[in-house]
Amino acid sequence: MKQAEKIRWGTERRLEFIEFRVYWEGGIRRVDLTDTFGVSVPQASSDLSLYQELAPGNMVYDSSKKMYVATGQFSPKFCDLSAEKYLAYLKDCVGEQLKLADNWMSQIPVAETMPLPNRRVRSDVLKKLVAAVRKCRSVEVSYQSLSMDSSERVWRRISPHAFAFDGMRWHIRAFCHRDTRFKDFVLSRCEGVRNGEAQGCDPAEDHLWHERVDVVLQANPRLKPHQRAAIEEDYAMVDHRLTFAVRKALLFYFERFLRLDYPDEGVPAEAKPLCAVNAEVFLVRAS
Repeated sequence: MKQAEKIRWGTERRLEFIEFRVYWEGGIRRVDLTDTFGVSVPQASSDLSLYQELAPGNMVYDSSKKMYVATGQFSPKFCDLSAEKYLAYLKDCVGEQLKLADNWMSQIPVAETMPLPNRRVRSDVLKKLVAAVRKCRSVEVSYQSLSMDSSERVWRRISPHAFAFDGMRWHIRAFCHRDTRFKDFVLSRCEGVRNGEAQGCDPAEDHLWHERVDVVLQANPRLKPHQRAAIEEDYAMVDHRLTFAVRKALLFYFERFLRLDYPDEGVPAEAKPLCAVNAEVFLVRAS
């Protein structure tokens, strides 16, 4: 086993922190470690020395700046330094949502996120549904369906086995004992959970959930050549294509979220920058 794999979790977190600061913020001082993690100065010095030992050539001490800085041969060893990860941190710092990630940024650039309405999910309901999934149980849920004529909530028995996020809202994937088929239920429309019983179904039979299909995307051919080139560069397409393996149960949401369901006629090409090469896969409609 490599030495880097034997270190304690707390130490490894500090090594990740060192790497993040050196790469993204131009350097790190001992005080950064003592302030962030509450460790002693000797421990901070030990962590910096350990990082240099385990990632030789990544950073050096700059006496003029009185800090450790990255070298030209820097290569990440302990954490993901991708742009996607940094932007996820940034979004977590400036957004209005719950702050879940450790904020390792000391110099947060000016940024803003677009405010979006939150769907209310009751924690007591979610807790019981999570337990039902873990314990393979069926439950009754008080649910308001938009497809029903009545405005009253209806108790229906479901056997939940998975959760799904469609880009905007969370669903519970479950067998509906009333409709005798697997369906999606919007979590924010579940107001109550009661009467846990045996599962009464086999989640393995939810073929739309377990089976995946490749959706191949390309820039909309109706765009001008320079526009198509820009879209291909945006999404880092290879050979003008981008492929996703999507659960059949999520195809409807995937198509709608990326506006792939927009008609080709009567809609500006810019409003539909992506289109599916194999659009026939969307003929598989999940409930």
